[in-house]
Amino acid sequence: MTVTKTISLEDQIKQLAKEEGAVLVGICSADSIKDKEFSDASFLLPEAQSVISIALAFSDKAAKNHLAKIETDTLNLEDGQMTIDLRRIGEKIKNFLEEKGYKAFNNEINSNWRNNKIDQAQYDLILAHRDLELKDKDENYELSRKEQKRLNLLRKNLEESRQKISMAELLVPDFSHKCAAVAAGLGRVGWSGMVVTEDYGARVLFNSIITDAKLIPDTPMEKNPCNKCKLCEKACQSGYFSRDEGEEITIAGVVETIGKKKNVAYCCCICGGLACQNRFPEFSTWSRYPPVSLPSEDKIDDFLIDKQLDLLFSPDPEDAEHTLKFARHNVIKLHNKPLDEYRLSCSQCQLVCGPTMKDKKEAYKSIIDAGVIYKPKN
Repeated sequence: MTVTKTISLEDQIKQLAKEEGAVLVGICSADSIKDKEFSDASFLLPEAQSVISIALAFSDKAAKNHLAKIETDTLNLEDGQMTIDLRRIGEKIKNFLEEKGYKAFNNEINSNWRNNKIDQAQYDLILAHRDLELKDKDENYELSRKEQKRLNLLRKNLEESRQKISMAELLVPDFSHKCAAVAAGLGRVGWSGMVVTEDYGARVLFNSIITDAKLIPDTPMEKNPCNKCKLCEKACQSGYFSRDEGEEITIAGVVETIGKKKNVAYCCCICGGLACQNRFPEFSTWSRYPPVSLPSEDKIDDFLIDKQLDLLFSPDPEDAEHTLKFARHNVIKLHNKPLDEYRLSCSQCQLVCGPTMKDKKEAYKSIIDAGVIYKPKN
């Protein structure tokens, strides 16, 4: 008699994810991480019971070339393709579950904030504001009464809205892939606050698929792959997290000690490419903009906004594009953007964290050896 082995729904999902290219996949219960606003899956699917976490990894060569300032195109193309692939794999899993009669929701990969949604009309308004500011600066152009009235209104609205802006409140994700990945056993949170995996270090991107199917969850990883070498902090120009002072966070019952965080605006300034240096003069990021000395926490939000607006209203189209692309990607979503449109200028705290201590040391050395690549404009 032939015995047919029944494959569980959980294993079918994991097999599908692996067949589609995921390097890591796990499952957690939605209840295990619903204690935080940003990881409450019911925000996106009210009937949420389970979350499937999947990951793709950057190639070591792309990461090392980026850190060593040899070339960054490969990493940027990988980042774009991984975003597309994570979304595609998520859609496959969503469709599979729906065919089984369950509800499912496929998340965005990144840059999807609860309190910072931009639609096409708002984006068009940003473009119109830029156009009017440039006309106002043009000595050979005189604004009409209608244009001046509209510019005054746009300036007033901008000033009122920036008074309400707090980066911490603005950048709350629709859903935290980090929390799902930790709860599903894909990795643990390292000193940098990034998820560190056994086989790939922190050189990974995640997606999460939420479903009302009550799946058997995996257990969180027992041992944290992060050994607290803190090379991530030494590679971070922003000073976003502390080298010496820690703070505890809890995800799905797992208590982690990570570097104490400052305002996320510090990270936005450097990883957002607004400056090539802040803390360390011996090396730079890929940013085309000069070094800065970032201000105190009570002033960093205004500093960030001012820098972004300076670029937006610059007559140099490349400067303006630096700000516009972030708004545009909010509208069209990252998985729909052209592969080469977004340039990763930093990500050094993430990419320095390879899977072994040898990898980490070599990666950090390559950052130092590359030195400063920033060249002032003529």
